[in-house]
Amino acid sequence: MSITLKTINHVGIPIWDRRVSLKFYRDILGLKVIPSMVDSPNIVWTRTNDGTMVHLIEPADGENLVDPHTAFEVEDFDETVKILRSSGYPELSDTGERHDGQKCIFVNDSDGNRLEFTTASGLKESKRVVDALGYTSESGKNFVSNSNTVIDILTVNHVGIPINDRFECMRMYRDLLNVKIIPHQIDGNTLVWTEMVDGSMIHLIAPPKSIGPRGDGRQHVAFEVDDIERAAEALVNADVEIVEGIGTRHDGQQFFFVYDPDGNRLEIATRGNHSNTRRMVDENGYTSENSILL
Repeated sequence: MSITLKTINHVGIPIWDRRVSLKFYRDILGLKVIPSMVDSPNIVWTRTNDGTMVHLIEPADGENLVDPHTAFEVEDFDETVKILRSSGYPELSDTGERHDGQKCIFVNDSDGNRLEFTTASGLKESKRVVDALGYTSESGKNFVSNSNTVIDILTVNHVGIPINDRFECMRMYRDLLNVKIIPHQIDGNTLVWTEMVDGSMIHLIAPPKSIGPRGDGRQHVAFEVDDIERAAEALVNADVEIVEGIGTRHDGQQFFFVYDPDGNRLEIATRGNHSNTRRMVDENGYTSENSILL
């Protein structure tokens, strides 16, 4: 038995107030507000161009932000559940089924990162409708969100997940989830790049030497765009601070970082091409070039 991760189905991002957050995610980034397939009124469902979703989650109790999470779509959900139940990993939830037929289960990795495993979305027809603020109901007129932004979010390129022990986390991501370890395309060896079958990635990031004024930024979501300069210009025009300008990785991927209104770290990136890289990687994600460890 084995788990096969197909893609990133969605990411869950904690927010305080949807009225503030939607001005950023809907109006500036251009994500589409869609009907939610869960009954929690504190969750706003949005999606990128290819259907990968971003769930904006307000505090259910009004006081405590939830933890962020990443949801992976799997090849065989029932088999995944069997493997997870026998894995010994903590905080394994019961399985659930959403209004569109999507099944789901949650588990924590060894560092406490919340992970979700799902079937595809939209397995059943739903007549749910959504209003401009993401509140979902069973009847009425469906709001179609149209943003004037020139930013074109294609998909989620990767997620950054903080880890403490590289070798321990390999038991989850390499051995249990069977993600492919690939050579990373940055300097140093502070993180592990892994890749799913569709090319979307999980970056496992070790603790930094020091914490900057904005806190620990390892946990992040990277949105993929076609034109990064156009995206940067649009964000600057919207008074969104770009952190450190546009950078370029060794595989040609361009990137920059911003923060949403709630301080969540986001990356805007292009698609890299590391298929013909001369870099080599070992089973624990340590990358070398010309036989020299980076």
